[in-house]
Amino acid sequence: MSYKILVVDDESATAFGLKTLLEREDVEVLTAVNAQSAQEILGTGEIQVLLSDIRLKGTLDAEGLELLRFVRDRGLKTHTILMTGYGDPAVMQKAFELGAAYYFEKPVELTTLSEAIRELGVPNGLSRG
Repeated sequence: MSYKILVVDDESATAFGLKTLLEREDVEVLTAVNAQSAQEILGTGEIQVLLSDIRLKGTLDAEGLELLRFVRDRGLKTHTILMTGYGDPAVMQKAFELGAAYYFEKPVELTTLSEAIRELGVPNGLSRG
């Protein structure tokens, strides 16, 4: 079985950059630019790690938290890593209450993401770049 990571970010350049970097590893990387398409992909039950921005519309909407609820409410075995450019302690607390494994403020170093993904159980781990 291929290990699958879903990268969700409304900034397509960010999503593409993360996809390109993560694909250097022995993982399959899918991308989505909004919560709706992310939910369709998550609904397949084939995603091991969700790596998502919190504010997907560039507004105050915390759609990344909605994706956490989606994963939790459906009992999906998907680990979630959230990223944000707008650090907010209340949002961070809510993210962990909803089951986030990690919460990072952007910009996030690839080595930091790789280590987090490795700790979540990627087979053979990710290289240390």
